[in-house]
Amino acid sequence: MARKCWCMAIIVFSAVSAPNLAQASQTTRPALPAISRRHLADYDAELRRPDGRVDIDAMASRLKALGVTTYYWLIWHAPTDWDDLKLFLPKAAAAGIDVWVYLVPPTESPPLYGRQYSEPFRLDYVRWAEEIARLSIQHRNLTAWVIDDFYANAKFFTPAYIGRMQAKAKSINPDLAFLPLMYFGEIRPRFVEDYREVIDGVVVAYLLDREEIEWTWAILNDASASHPGELSYPWNTPSRAGDFVSASQSAKVRPSEKYLLHFQEKDDFPAATAGYRFKRILVDDQVAWEQDVAGGETSWQKITLDITRFVKGKAGVTIAFRLQDKKGVSNFGVRWQIGGLRVEGLDLDADISRPGEWKVSRQGAFEAGFGEAIKPGRRGFHIPFFSMTAVNPQEFKMRHGGEPTPQRIAEKLSVSLQAWRDGKCDGVVTYCLDKTPRSPSFALVQKLFREFNPPGGPKRARGQE
Repeated sequence: MARKCWCMAIIVFSAVSAPNLAQASQTTRPALPAISRRHLADYDAELRRPDGRVDIDAMASRLKALGVTTYYWLIWHAPTDWDDLKLFLPKAAAAGIDVWVYLVPPTESPPLYGRQYSEPFRLDYVRWAEEIARLSIQHRNLTAWVIDDFYANAKFFTPAYIGRMQAKAKSINPDLAFLPLMYFGEIRPRFVEDYREVIDGVVVAYLLDREEIEWTWAILNDASASHPGELSYPWNTPSRAGDFVSASQSAKVRPSEKYLLHFQEKDDFPAATAGYRFKRILVDDQVAWEQDVAGGETSWQKITLDITRFVKGKAGVTIAFRLQDKKGVSNFGVRWQIGGLRVEGLDLDADISRPGEWKVSRQGAFEAGFGEAIKPGRRGFHIPFFSMTAVNPQEFKMRHGGEPTPQRIAEKLSVSLQAWRDGKCDGVVTYCLDKTPRSPSFALVQKLFREFNPPGGPKRARGQE
């Protein structure tokens, strides 16, 4: 994540090819035992003693009361976190809790960021793979490990390097799972193509709505390679000024005094980085509407646009939705979704409900959920994914904006839990839940976990089977 939560007291690679790990990891391979759909988890915000060590008894007690099946143990806040993990594992097993080790990447380590590494193996993730695997043999409830902000470090974590990590870990414990932490906007076909043979699943943060979960499920289950009605640009990909993607459709002009477009639109970039990427509507290549993707709401917005001056006196026009860069960017992913298109005074040859019949043009790496990109997947693979949701009020406000009321936190978490119940994700993990006795969110999350927990209650940790 961009930063780690601090609760009651604290939380030389070589791109050598993996020894045929990808060839051994066929798309039909069975899910690892660690990848269970009975996955209610919590991450970070560990309780600590006055001496700075993790209070393992308090953690085991609070997590058991919370009703989780799994805890993501972040190794970053103190040099003793790896040692404390070894003490925590038997306590967690006794409480019926599995543990996933969670490490930070180079961008959250010196010299790029701060003074703290994941200790003691720092940036040697092949060594981490070996040591975590050895520990998982001793403690059967250590079932997986995760690396944070994975795609922002893709130049380091190449598929070949991940293959080396996995080969080392699985030579010791074939059942140990590895999962990258990704963001919903980063789950694109290119990521799946590059990494699906060398990962065991994905932890994905922070959902906007149920539609985003559905779309992520479709990509990770080979059900669809493009989101219908969407124009987008991938993260970690540079662009040049003038690059664009456009979806257009012809329309006949009927006699009328006024010509209107009604549509809904939303994008997933609420930050304030303005002046780079713009949403546009063109009528015969003239800009009839323009809006910066920066700022604003991430929810659907209704737009009514008077295009009379662009249409009057013509027999036909071309309407286009365009996403375009006025300045080049180095790393600026965005998704712009369009829907509910309705016209007055025009007859579209195909409306927005038939995006496959729209014409696509582009320059650069932009992507489109229109035209030939609209085609069903083959359902040739399944990549498990776990939806991470912010529940700490401060973290929730940082991730979603607005006031972090208990109602808003509950609504967002419920979206993930309902999707889990419906089979559209494989588990849910809460981000930075305050586990102190005075926590304003603990009881709320506890109630929702109990409501959505499948019949039979939490599974037993593997150390207790």
